[in-house]
Amino acid sequence: MQKIPESIEALLAPVVTAAGYRWVGGEFRGGPDGLLRVYIDRPEGITLDDCTVVSDAVSGVLDVEDPFPGFYRLEVSSPGLERPLFRATDFAEFVGRVARVRLRRPIQQRRRIEGEILGVEGEQIRMQIAAEGIEIAFAYEEVERANLVFDFGDAKRDRPARRASN
Repeated sequence: MQKIPESIEALLAPVVTAAGYRWVGGEFRGGPDGLLRVYIDRPEGITLDDCTVVSDAVSGVLDVEDPFPGFYRLEVSSPGLERPLFRATDFAEFVGRVARVRLRRPIQQRRRIEGEILGVEGEQIRMQIAAEGIEIAFAYEEVERANLVFDFGDAKRDRPARRASN
């Protein structure tokens, strides 16, 4: 899957926003089993009904504009626990969290990086590779794919303690 072109994002993001949701990003895979995946969010989280509302709204625009040749399926989804990071601003929003990044070409002899997001300055992203204690910086344009890494430890700490029942 690859990020959708900016022209398609410019077409669909206002539709998602007008429906009352936050545009997170989109991905597209062409071919005989084509797929357009649109990610939406809101503070209360996303339900199946939310996905249906956005799917209906986006489908109408896609039917009129027909931006992709051939057959494809539309999928509207929440970004999930390991949410994709589509822009440098997404990295900035999640400073302090762990992300997994695949780069277009190696930087410091690495194409795959997993570590803590330290900060973002403009389009420049800084991360700490925890396993090695190395700090690495790269331009967002070098990112092929990126997503947060869900930390099960944080989830356990965020959950209320259960009482033992007799």
